[in-house]
Amino acid sequence: MSKRQKSGRRAFLLINFLFFGPLALAVFIYATGGWRPNGSTENGELLWPPVTIPDITLQEASENNPRKHLRNVWNLLYTGPGDCDDNCKNRLVDIRQMRLTFGKDANRLQLVFLADSGSIDRSYITAEHPALLVVDQKNTGAQLAVLEKYAAGDLYLVDPQGNVILKYPSDMPIADVRKDIKKLLKLSQIG
Repeated sequence: MSKRQKSGRRAFLLINFLFFGPLALAVFIYATGGWRPNGSTENGELLWPPVTIPDITLQEASENNPRKHLRNVWNLLYTGPGDCDDNCKNRLVDIRQMRLTFGKDANRLQLVFLADSGSIDRSYITAEHPALLVVDQKNTGAQLAVLEKYAAGDLYLVDPQGNVILKYPSDMPIADVRKDIKKLLKLSQIG
C-alpha cells in the first residue's frame, strides 16, 4: 500500500469517525439511560393531571378590577381564613407586590382570595387590596371542592382555561413563586 493510499484511508476513517462517532455515542447514552436532564424547573408542586375548576362568578373587592371570572387570564389563588390574621395579611401584601413587579404583564395575572372560614374582612380587603377578587367558600364550596386538600396559606396557579397547574405551600418564598409565574407569562401567548 502506497503512502498516498494510507493517507487517503486515514482521511476516510477520520471523516467516518467524525460523523458516526457522535451518533454512536448518542445512541449509547440514550439506550443506557446514562444521562437524563432534570425533568422540571418549577418551584411549586406540579399538579398532574391538572385539576380543572369550574368557571364561577366572583365577588369583587372593589370596582378596580372589572373581571368576575377565572377564565381567559392567569389566576393566583390564595387560600386563607376570611377574617385574615397577620400571616394572611402579610401574604396578601407579598402577592400584591409580586404582581406589580410584572409591569405590563401585571394585567395578565389576577389575584383571587379563597376565604375558607369565618366572615370576610371586606373593609381591610377593599382598603388595602382593591384589585383582589374574593371567593367565599360558603357560597362556592361545592364548585371548588376539586381543590380537595388545601391548607390555609397555600397558593394555586390557575391557567386561563381554568386548570390548576401548580401548588405552592404557605412557606414557599414569594420570590420562587414569582420565578415560575414570570416564566409562564413569558412563554404563554394566552391570558
